[in-house]
Amino acid sequence: MSINTLRFRLRQQGRILSERIGLERTENHPALVREEAGIHVGISPDLRGAASHAASVLHNTYRAWLERDRMAAWGQYKRDHFTIAVGGGNTIKAQYAALIEQYAGRIDWHRHIRFFFLEETSGERGRESPAESLTQNLIEPLARRLVALRGLSALSREMDLGPGADIDSVVNCLTATMVNPIDLREVTALLEQRKRAAARRKAQEVAEQYQRDICNKLGATMQFHYLVSGIGKKGQLGAMEPGLSELRIGEPGAIVLKRPSGALCVALNRGVLTNAERISLLVSGSHKLRALGRFEMSEATDFERTVQETPLRMLRETTEIADRVYIFADETALHFREGRFRYIEQGEVMYNKAETREGEEKRGPHMLLMHGFLGLFSFTSLLVRLPSAWTVSALHRGSHAKTLDEADIFPHYARVLRQAILEIWKSGRAAPVAGHSIAGVIMDHLLLSLLPEPGEQIQPYEQLSRDDRQLVDALRAGGMVSLAGWAPADGPHTGRNIGSLRRHLREQTELDYSGFTKVYERTSDKLALSEEATVRDEDSLRLLGSFLKTPVAKPLIGGLNSAIRSLLNSKSVQQRMLNTDTPYVLRLVGQRLLKTASFYGLFKEVNAALHDPIDYQRRHLQALDIIVAYDIPYLSIVHEDDFLVSSNRHREEYEYLQQQRKQREGVRRAADLDLAPQYIAIKRSGDSVETDPLNPHLLIMATSTEGNRMQRRITAAMTDFVNANLARAIEAGKLKPLSSVERWQAEQPARPAGKARKVA
Repeated sequence: MSINTLRFRLRQQGRILSERIGLERTENHPALVREEAGIHVGISPDLRGAASHAASVLHNTYRAWLERDRMAAWGQYKRDHFTIAVGGGNTIKAQYAALIEQYAGRIDWHRHIRFFFLEETSGERGRESPAESLTQNLIEPLARRLVALRGLSALSREMDLGPGADIDSVVNCLTATMVNPIDLREVTALLEQRKRAAARRKAQEVAEQYQRDICNKLGATMQFHYLVSGIGKKGQLGAMEPGLSELRIGEPGAIVLKRPSGALCVALNRGVLTNAERISLLVSGSHKLRALGRFEMSEATDFERTVQETPLRMLRETTEIADRVYIFADETALHFREGRFRYIEQGEVMYNKAETREGEEKRGPHMLLMHGFLGLFSFTSLLVRLPSAWTVSALHRGSHAKTLDEADIFPHYARVLRQAILEIWKSGRAAPVAGHSIAGVIMDHLLLSLLPEPGEQIQPYEQLSRDDRQLVDALRAGGMVSLAGWAPADGPHTGRNIGSLRRHLREQTELDYSGFTKVYERTSDKLALSEEATVRDEDSLRLLGSFLKTPVAKPLIGGLNSAIRSLLNSKSVQQRMLNTDTPYVLRLVGQRLLKTASFYGLFKEVNAALHDPIDYQRRHLQALDIIVAYDIPYLSIVHEDDFLVSSNRHREEYEYLQQQRKQREGVRRAADLDLAPQYIAIKRSGDSVETDPLNPHLLIMATSTEGNRMQRRITAAMTDFVNANLARAIEAGKLKPLSSVERWQAEQPARPAGKARKVA
């Protein structure tokens, strides 16, 4: 025997001995963070880690039942047996493997564990039976492991198998003892004979019998000790798919579902799914982030409607239900589909990537999100929280901008955004636009693209080119949202706040991030910066600009990127990030945010925004006039304690837009405006300003305890704003009717009738 073979056998025997004597393995699982909604979430780097984590929680629950809880259980069956309801799908197989690897010898499977099924389907080719999956992926491997642990003879005696038993005898015994199947063999035979009505009646008999069997064992509540399931990309849970009328049934029971293919499914309903003492959801595979995000979010619309759209939401009906939910996700589940937008730059066809969440309404709006200086995933919260009818795309900046001079970067971004808007609009859909932080400069340049040159006079709508008119029409139909949008006037604001922070740290003075009390002066009915808030040439970052033009800049900053990404590949660092107690959606993607950040692109972008602050501030003010001149709906949202962006500037610009609208519409009161600009200043929840200078600016990805509150308010405001714009566009015949807008309109209070006014 070779040394390597001997070592292998010794290690194998050591593992078996450890399991026999009950030695505990030390598992390095991520923390289970209890989210605001009540659910518990653990995120692992891969599926194996998530499955191992899920298996450990199941084992701990079993041990608690065995040593304490079962004596208080209803009925003898639940005192003698630990009951588990399982779903189907490939993800669950990983948990089966983890249970066998970690706990084969530490659970009394034959005596205690009893399996039931969330569903079983007949008449659908290629669909794997959950019962077959359980047998092949748990029962059979478990039998082999138990034989290796205890020996066939000893195991045969324990299971009363008699002499001559083999491994098949062990498998058959475990299956017969542990598994409570949904028997659809007769249904299958009837479907094969094309006796569909008879098959339906038989399926109903099977469902009623399965329900009686469970009730006899567990009581009328049909409450299992444990429920194990995966989830679908649209939030499917068990057999519960979006749009099923049976989702409304809250009384526990077994039901029959007819699939579009003609297949029949016997399934446990919503009442059973929400009643389980513990609900374990193992989430893997691509593009599950949308379902996970909608599961956690609190929506203003009717709760039952959200369940119809995302059945997983049923587990959020009450805090008591949510508190029994445990989600074990791996990072592959936390991605959206990659979209691409075609654009032409100097005659060359290029493509800009985007993370896209598809909407459920065929001609629903396609919202475009432009991120701030912290990168693409600053918009993750909106990707998962905005209405499911909408398609939402968070646009990448693209690598081409890194090759451009500082003066060309933001006009380039605006051209890419412009072509994306026009592509969507020409397909018959609205394209609302939202920009966060430094993307405010992109929004300005998008509006300035309607001028022959920046600084020139605004032309009447009728004199615009065909493409320019279409851009205006698209912006009117969808609107523009500024989320803490940045402008050069915010440079002095930040400088003032740095002084306030320094004094606070040195002298313990009271913090104040409000910046200048008055940012603008009115001159000839126009805005001009006040003396103390004036932008000057010295506000530009000349040293940074000069450094970025040197040959060493790109490799030096690239080295910093590589070092951070290498650090993030460390398992201990990954674990710390996954365990961080931050808002739900941000924790899902926080690690990816840093892995994809380009510091060279960031430095280039910051330098481009400040390379000519006087001219860019002048352009920003002209962009405000364009909003008024072309009747473009505008929503501004900012936090009152924003360290980087002045909330006073946003408020004063809102007041200016409001005054210009009143003159344009010929009304005296803001309440009488047909197209009123909107402004929301998010207030702090505490009495004093927090030292942290970053979180108030982040808004939609803030990591403070206020993060979820801010995200919900922002999402609700954007939803109402866009739907109101769509409703006007539909009424004007610019868009076809949308059922999502009709539902939104039905929920709005009626506006008092007033004098009809014409908007030019």
